[in-house]
Order: sequence, then structure tokens, then C-alpha cells
Amino acid sequence: MTTQEPAQETVVYIVKDSGVRCITAPCPVYLALRADRPDEAGLKVTDLDLSALSLGDEQRSTLLKSAHKTGPGLKVEATVRTVPHAGPGGTATILRVSRVL
Repeated sequence: MTTQEPAQETVVYIVKDSGVRCITAPCPVYLALRADRPDEAGLKVTDLDLSALSLGDEQRSTLLKSAHKTGPGLKVEATVRTVPHAGPGGTATILRVSRVL
């Protein structure tokens, strides 16, 4: 028998570099800001899961670089998944990207 994760709301986020650097994982290197709530504090994200996009290595690298540049950031549709005890740094917060906008 397999367990399924509960359905989650897909939200449009602007993903940017958080400026945080760590010596242990998971590390919140991204900041995800809801596009529909620009005045809210962003969500600290440890990983971007781009697997649903079926990208090649070069395309994946280009997308990840766009999140780390200064400027508008990377606009995506995504859901959030948390993984408790993901490493010595604690809980991982993963943004599962379903589409780049």
C-alpha cells in the first residue's frame, strides 16, 4: 500500500536568493514571495524541485541562476513540501515547481 501526500494549493511565487549561506544542510538559500501578496514576508526555501519540468542540465542551471541574480527573480507556479529532519540543519522546505511563468 502506498501513501499519498495531501493535495496542496498551487501558488505563483517570485523566487529570489535569500542571501543566507550555511555550513550545514538544509539551508534556506531561496526566498519565495507570493505574487498575489507582495507585502507579506517571504517563505524561506531550502530547495527548488524542478523535476516536473523535465529540463536538461543546462536549462536547469540557467533557471537556478536566474533565481540568484539581482533583479525580478524567477516567477513560478509551485506547491510547498516540508521534510522534517532532512539534515543536521533541521526541516527542509521544498518548492515543487510545476511551471515557470
